[in-house]
Amino acid sequence: MQQALAVETPAHIVALVLYALAAGLTMFGAIMRRPTLERAGRAAALAGLLVHSAALVLRWYGTGHGPFLTHYEVLSSNAWTVMALFALVSWKRSEPRALAAFIYPAALLVLGIGVYTGSEVEMLPPTFTGVWLGLHVCFYFVAFAAAVISLSHSAGLVIHDTAFGARLPKLPDSATLDRESYRFAGLTFAFWGVGMLTGAIWAHYSWGRFWGWDPVETWSLVTWFVYGIYLHSRRFYGLKGKRAALLLLLGFLLAVGSLFFTSFLTTSLHSAYFT
Repeated sequence: MQQALAVETPAHIVALVLYALAAGLTMFGAIMRRPTLERAGRAAALAGLLVHSAALVLRWYGTGHGPFLTHYEVLSSNAWTVMALFALVSWKRSEPRALAAFIYPAALLVLGIGVYTGSEVEMLPPTFTGVWLGLHVCFYFVAFAAAVISLSHSAGLVIHDTAFGARLPKLPDSATLDRESYRFAGLTFAFWGVGMLTGAIWAHYSWGRFWGWDPVETWSLVTWFVYGIYLHSRRFYGLKGKRAALLLLLGFLLAVGSLFFTSFLTTSLHSAYFT
């Protein structure tokens, strides 16, 4: 196990370097209109994802628990999910590939912060057991990844008519960006809701109650409501375009806050989860 931990940290750094290379090549290739560099960026991103996958498997084996306890593990897992979901989305569809200029730097930032926090190993608390915990965190990982991709479509919509947007020749049209942002926001809403539900079941078995208005629970619920308001406003009140993008940005900021900041800014039972 110690050997696995000794290897996984350098593997994370290699993945970080490959993501940085992917982000740099993709952004430079888009600005300079060099398709060859963009393809090289995608290759570097795929290589980084493979190394990152191996690093998380080694971390799991070395610690004896899933990569969802420390800052290092949670941020790394979220970055991996963002890259994996984006790779899946853009596998057979060329339209989302122009958004790599947003996705790769986002994943790079999340993983970089995780690596910076240090790779110290924490033992799993007694209450952190069972299948419901695994389902709970996995649903939130996917929800966060979908939120990043949704926001990247909105960012593409905002810059579509700017000089930088003009430098992205493969950027989809405004209507497509708006529609895809809406769809991925719906995916975020769904996975976030199921994440709360599985978390409530886990809380029942771990702490003897389904819901306790813990700060993390409360802000997670607020985030879910904001995404629900966004979807409802689009579906029934015709909200779209840049106004919709602003509401989506609010939801994303709340998501980031509830996932990564609330647990150590306030007294929370979840403080043991994100140490």
